[in-house]
Amino acid sequence: MLSIKSAISFIVPVVSFVVYQAATKTDFSTLPCALAGFNCPSNIPIHGFFDGSYEETYNVFVDNIKKGREVGAGLTVYVDGKKVVSLQGGWQDVENKIEYTNDTLQMVFSSTKALSAIVIAQLVDQGLLSYDERISTYWPEFAQNKKENVTLMDLMRHTAGVGALDAPLSMANVSDPKVFSEILASQPHNFDGQPVHSYHAITQGWYQNEIIRRVDPQHRTVDDFAREFKDKYGSEWYLKPDATEGVNLSRIAPFYQKPKYQQLLNLAATYLNPFSDKTFINSVFDKNSLFTKTVIHPNINQKEGVMNNRDPENRAVEGPSYSGHTNADSMAKIGAMMANRGRAIVKGEPDLFTKDSTYQEATTFIAAEIDEVFPQLPIINQRGGFMVFSNENFFDLSDNDTFFVGGTGAGGSLFVWNEKYNIAIAYAMNGYSDTIGPDIRTVSIVKSVYNQVKKQKSKAI
Repeated sequence: MLSIKSAISFIVPVVSFVVYQAATKTDFSTLPCALAGFNCPSNIPIHGFFDGSYEETYNVFVDNIKKGREVGAGLTVYVDGKKVVSLQGGWQDVENKIEYTNDTLQMVFSSTKALSAIVIAQLVDQGLLSYDERISTYWPEFAQNKKENVTLMDLMRHTAGVGALDAPLSMANVSDPKVFSEILASQPHNFDGQPVHSYHAITQGWYQNEIIRRVDPQHRTVDDFAREFKDKYGSEWYLKPDATEGVNLSRIAPFYQKPKYQQLLNLAATYLNPFSDKTFINSVFDKNSLFTKTVIHPNINQKEGVMNNRDPENRAVEGPSYSGHTNADSMAKIGAMMANRGRAIVKGEPDLFTKDSTYQEATTFIAAEIDEVFPQLPIINQRGGFMVFSNENFFDLSDNDTFFVGGTGAGGSLFVWNEKYNIAIAYAMNGYSDTIGPDIRTVSIVKSVYNQVKKQKSKAI
C-alpha cells in the first residue's frame, strides 16, 4: 500500500501536468486532445482553392484548425490583383455541423474600421470632407465641452477624445437617432481638449456616421455605402444584418471562446507572476477606468458575450467601428484595390478613388504614439485612419521597408494590404482569441505569403 508521502509524490506531478496542459493548450482543442492526443480535430472540411506556389500558406491555414487554434475560418490572398488563395475551413456552427464556406458571413469587429476609413476617403475624394476640417463645421452641435477644435483627422487617428463615454449606453439611447446624436455631441472631451491617442474602439464609427449623413446629399451612412460595394465589386458587407432586408441570417457564424477555466487559469497566472505588468488587467476590472468607459460603456445595454454576436437586437444596430459582417473574399477584394492605390483590378469596375492624391493623403504617416487604452499594442494610424502593421511589432518580415496597412479586429480577423509587393490578405474566423491584434494564426499566414511573393518577384528581376 502506498504511503501518504509516496501518494503525494505521485499525485502532485500528475495534477501539475494536467493543470499546465489545461492552461497552455490551444484555445479550441479539447482537454483529452491536449492530455493524450485523444478526440483531436479530424475530418476537417476544407473548401476553396489555392495556387500551387502557396502550398505553405494552405498548410498553415489547415494546421491552425487541426491544432485547435481555430474553429472555422476563411482566408483570401490577392497578389498583383489576382486571387491566388481562397480557402474556407472548419465549422461555421459546431453544434449543428454547418461547414464554414464562402457563403458564411462573419462579424469582423475593428477590421470594419478599415472599410469605414475607405468610405471617408471616398467622401474626401469627392470634396465633401477634408481631414483638416473641424468636425463642428459639418456638425455644429459637436462644438461643445472642449471639442471645438477637433478635426476629422483627429477622429480617424483616434485622437479626437471621444472614445470613452461617461455614461453607459442603453438600447433606448441608440434606438432614437435624435437622442443618440445629442449624447454623442454632448460627450465632454476625454482629455480636456488635448489630442491624445486613445483608441476609439466602438464610438469612432458612430461619430463618423453623424458627419457622413450631414454631408452626403442622400444622407447615407457607412452601411449604405458598404452595401453598394456588392454591386460594384462583388464585396459583401452588412453592418446591421438583422435590420437589412434580404440577408439570410443563417449565414452568420457565431463566435466560440476558449473555456472559462482556461481563461481563469491564464488570469491567475498573470496575477501570480511577480514580473508581469498588471496595469492593463487592473483597468479591465476598474469600473471608473478609461478602459471601462471605452469598451464597456458603449457596449449597448452592457450585455455579456462577444459583442452580442448571437443577439438579434444588437445585430440590428449599425456600428461602423465593429459591426461589419462579411467574409475573407469580400475584404481581400477591396484590399487588393487599396494595394493598387485605390484603382480597380477588374476591367469595367470603378476605381475606389478618382484621384491618386486621395490614396496618398489617406495613407500619409503622421506619428507613432502610445495608446492610452491599449498601451501594450502599438496602434499607429495614418492620416486617413488606416492602421500600420510595422515589422518589429507584428509580422517580423525580412524586408524592413515592407509593412502592411489596414485593420485588425478583436478575436483575430485581419484586413490588410501592402503596396510595395501588391499583396492583399484577409482573414475572418469564429474562433475568438483573447489576444489583442494579429496572433499566431495570422502572423504565420502573412509571413508565408510574403516570403513566397518576395521569392517570386526576386526571380522575375
